[in-house]
Amino acid sequence: MVTADSAAVGQGNARACLLALRAANEPLTLAEVAEQTVLSRPTVDAVLTSLVETGPVRIVPAAPASSPGRPARRFAFHPGAATVAAVDIGDRSVRCLLTDAAGRMVATGRREYAGNGAAARLGAVAQVVQDAADEGGTDERLSPAVVGIAVPGILDADGRLAQSLAVKDLEGTDIASELSLRLGCPVAVENDIKLAAYAEHHLSARPADIAFVQIGHRISVALILGGRILQGRHRLAGELGTQRGMRWTSTSRRGRLHWSTGDDAAPLFARAADGDQAALAEIDAFCAEIAPRLATLLLTVDPEQVVIGGGLSRAGDLLLDPLRHHVHHLLTSPGKPVFRTARLTTDGALVGALGLAFEHGSVQVTGVLEVPPPWHRFPAPPDHPRPADAHPEGTP
Repeated sequence: MVTADSAAVGQGNARACLLALRAANEPLTLAEVAEQTVLSRPTVDAVLTSLVETGPVRIVPAAPASSPGRPARRFAFHPGAATVAAVDIGDRSVRCLLTDAAGRMVATGRREYAGNGAAARLGAVAQVVQDAADEGGTDERLSPAVVGIAVPGILDADGRLAQSLAVKDLEGTDIASELSLRLGCPVAVENDIKLAAYAEHHLSARPADIAFVQIGHRISVALILGGRILQGRHRLAGELGTQRGMRWTSTSRRGRLHWSTGDDAAPLFARAADGDQAALAEIDAFCAEIAPRLATLLLTVDPEQVVIGGGLSRAGDLLLDPLRHHVHHLLTSPGKPVFRTARLTTDGALVGALGLAFEHGSVQVTGVLEVPPPWHRFPAPPDHPRPADAHPEGTP
């Protein structure tokens, strides 16, 4: 009789063996897996036999023996056993990233919306996933085992899109259920800013509690505490823009930031980079204006880091230095958070959605519960290579 405790132990043993093989640069023998996992050889033998049967592990042809006797069997993680897809839903288009079971990129895709309404948007999502699978090859296994979706809006407790400025026609839609029917696999959905924050946390060399502040055409906030997205009772934690009458700056209009250069801040920051004093003063005034709300938020949750993401994060110290100065000035206590820019400025939500998919579909991808995503292998944009000291395989 299999008890809950024995089943949990079995899943833990399988998880440990999988992680050892997934992290290895070459096939491992049974003895090497046993040594790395500190499990007995009979236990490892039973686990690997089962994993070979279910697919995530394969037996590799034995290397030529250097001594008499039968050469030891070697085992390897099988990246081709499953694929995983991530989708970032935007207001004008959808983007897709498809990886193998080890987190290595297989294909990418982008698709513009062919029409208006929820059906057109959901159809574009389903099609971009299929396009990526077709680009990756003809093998039927390229159909994703699970899909993670980043959506610009607030999800309610039941997972429906409750509110969105960018994709208003999807409001009230259970996106996960609708897309699961279209794609024939499990689908997980989360807010795009929260997923960008989640990716930043996991891509850090030393994961910390963070307040993620996305500054682009608008300002959005997400919080990562204890390694998890802080949701709150109604999934509204960090959703400061939902407060009636709330304005980040005196010149913002319906949540959109407005500058002396109009809606586009790029010309202003370009002038500031050239030393234009008026541009530098405008950026400093902007930071001083948003600092009080940020300071209140930081004193409420007390994170270790403030991560600035979004398009304006590309300005680097031109934005970071005055913002840090004004926020730290308001915090009278000695403990002040570190400020840094995001590692991913445009693909954070997409990479976060990939991590969400791996977490949500661990059983579909590996056959084992709670196998952590291979964050260190996730694709990164060319201008944002994966940090060499990103935390290794198997760490939270």
